[in-house]
Amino acid sequence: MIDEKMIVFAPHPDDETLACGGTIIKKLQEGLNVYIILMTDGRHSHDLILRIKEPSPEQIARIRTAEFKEATMILGVNPENKLLLGFEDTKLGQHMTEAKKIVVEILLKISPSEVYLPYRSDGPEDHRSTYEIVRDSITRTNTHPRIFEYPVWAVWDGKIPQHGLKVQKVDVSRELAKKKEAVSKYKSQISKCFPKQKKAVLSKDFVKMSCSEIETFYTEE
Repeated sequence: MIDEKMIVFAPHPDDETLACGGTIIKKLQEGLNVYIILMTDGRHSHDLILRIKEPSPEQIARIRTAEFKEATMILGVNPENKLLLGFEDTKLGQHMTEAKKIVVEILLKISPSEVYLPYRSDGPEDHRSTYEIVRDSITRTNTHPRIFEYPVWAVWDGKIPQHGLKVQKVDVSRELAKKKEAVSKYKSQISKCFPKQKKAVLSKDFVKMSCSEIETFYTEE
């Protein structure tokens, strides 16, 4: 697998670890060069979801960026292989043209053999926008990576992926301890960190579901 490259496109800081953390570790151990492209800054996880104004969205963005860097360092991803595009959380769909231009450039430069992106009908709008941006960009570049869609919210929301896709399950039991360590770095999402916060952004049951011994992906192949 010399020179094989893999890109994970994450809508928000934590999606890459929750959905693909074990697979990222496994692929690195197999010799693939792993890249992570973070689409948005995650700034609205507290003011929009929890309805609290302190810390500010700008502070949350800085906190989540730091958490992303820590978590992906534990996964083993080279710092030079992480690209933060910095689009505003929840507003990615308003920047489709610009985002596609950037992603096309990334795909042409890296020429990945595998691409991981959110499941096409997954939860928040940023997830679906990321899917559309990446799929359209792949078509525009006429590259032919193997494409794996990962669900973050679809299963939790009871929207079992369909669309005639094939299921691929990856055993990450050996990588699970390190994945859980990486997830633990997202303290702003999995715990109550701030005075006015009454609950975590992500419930314990959601985190437990995301940290199972199996990671599931969907493909057209």
